[in-house]
Amino acid sequence: MDREKLKSLTENSVIDKLYVEEEVTSTNDVAKSMSREGFKGRALIVSELQTKGRGRLGRNWSSPAGTGIWMSLLDTDTENLVNIPGITLLAGLAVAEVLNSLSGEECARIKWPNDVVINGKKVCGILTELISSGTESTVIIGIGINASMDEFPEELKDKATSVFLEIGQKPEREKILTGVVTKLTEYISAYKITGSLGFAMDRYHSLMVNKGKEVILSSANGDFYDNPYIATGIDEEGNLLVEDKSGTVHTVQSGEISVRGVLGYV
Repeated sequence: MDREKLKSLTENSVIDKLYVEEEVTSTNDVAKSMSREGFKGRALIVSELQTKGRGRLGRNWSSPAGTGIWMSLLDTDTENLVNIPGITLLAGLAVAEVLNSLSGEECARIKWPNDVVINGKKVCGILTELISSGTESTVIIGIGINASMDEFPEELKDKATSVFLEIGQKPEREKILTGVVTKLTEYISAYKITGSLGFAMDRYHSLMVNKGKEVILSSANGDFYDNPYIATGIDEEGNLLVEDKSGTVHTVQSGEISVRGVLGYV
């Protein structure tokens, strides 16, 4: 990752600090350490390689060197962030919009709550964490984008893809990263002011891959008995709205919930 191509983020005050690493366990781990050491402000941590990348629900995230965008955005100004899960949705929206601007068409879509997909395959995962210490807290948004991989292991071929495989050109990772961080910080600022996702809901719904489709909900408690449901959208807090067979609409919080299509991942 070329640090010089990212310096506009600090020069334009999008972030306060930029850290470009060759290898880390995970960029979220680095951000947590910074938070514990008392960092104040907004920082971006980028690494060529993650040895222990993590996804939602404790899943592993493969992060091979030089092929993806492995990053965490750390923000210690959380006073007006009333709903941390909403940040995950805004991150997904930012990624999808930047990838679509790269391709020139709306090929990237959002799978609630934390994935971006192209042609039904996962190209990006997001892990948002809130770190609290006494009366202070820090939000950390980890984003992994499969950028230039040209192949995947057999067990992932039907589930994962890359920007290169879908768009047909090797993407400039720095350009994608700069676009995502700039757009996401703008969205977070708006979220802090409004306290709601209302400003982004129309754009989110237009890119929501499972809106209007049947979905299967599952959790560790196994408490969804009316599968499949119809995903009808999100509310202003970022919760998923689903309709059961009787037409009743239910509100689903992200938490430990998994959502997939009737026939598979999407």
